Amino acid sequence: MNDPGAQRPGDPVPLDQRYHGADPIEWCGAQVYPMYTEALPAGTTAVHLRALSVMAPEDVTGLGLGLSVHDGHVNLNGRSLAGVDVWYEALAEGIDISVTADAPDALFTLTPVWVAGSGTHQSWTGNYGMVVDLLPDGASTLWCSTGPGTPDFNELVVELSTGPAEPTGPRTPVISAVPIRPVGTVEPTPVVTAPAVADPVPEGPIAPPPPRPASQGVGGALHDLGTAMHERGEHDSARALWTQAAQAGHSGAAYDLGALLLQQGERDAAEQWWKAAARDDPRAAASLTALSELP
Repeated sequence: MNDPGAQRPGDPVPLDQRYHGADPIEWCGAQVYPMYTEALPAGTTAVHLRALSVMAPEDVTGLGLGLSVHDGHVNLNGRSLAGVDVWYEALAEGIDISVTADAPDALFTLTPVWVAGSGTHQSWTGNYGMVVDLLPDGASTLWCSTGPGTPDFNELVVELSTGPAEPTGPRTPVISAVPIRPVGTVEPTPVVTAPAVADPVPEGPIAPPPPRPASQGVGGALHDLGTAMHERGEHDSARALWTQAAQAGHSGAAYDLGALLLQQGERDAAEQWWKAAARDDPRAAASLTALSELP
């Protein structure tokens, strides 16, 4: 039986209309979640969030994550809150949010929030969603798409980890209190385990690492998304997605990125990516040889 939430060529239905509960849907070969969900242990926990990269759409003037706690609360400046919006300014520096479980089944959820168009805070609508990469050390990487425009999971990439809460000095985080938002009839459930893949994408200029062969998980998912975008003629989106996948260690993405860069006249950049992929992708090695024979 076909997945009713799976993306199909030319299908205009936005992601928010595909979700059925908190379970993921398939979009261009990737598992996309409407939210990240994690159970909370007894007591107080620090939820650490740090932005790894941001590529906000042109019409988005604010970008962040909405954190809500179920059967628990957020501790903020002496208040107990149902949830907070954590904006990019705070995520860029890295921030710990203190949350407390009030019942054995307590959990917290994260989902993209943004400001666009009317200037109002928005979430749970349009082509929003997350690709979740669970890493072996217990951390996670959240690749987030906002609602406006075509799904693009490079818009906000955030590292997430949790641990015991520690007392901290006074600071003024860029967050705002929010009520818990319903998502239709969604009853949040824990995010399923995903295969571990490469290290998080570093900040700063692109520096090709040695890619690994066709890795599973988020590297492969982003490569597939980029391929789908390229086939639809959206070469800028394909380039961004393949860059993220190649940085995550996907040799096939590094080869495809090099081919696209060469088509766009960026020979040196193409050569760098093919060199990075040549050990694991024979197409990249062959392309390097052919490139060296060109004037």
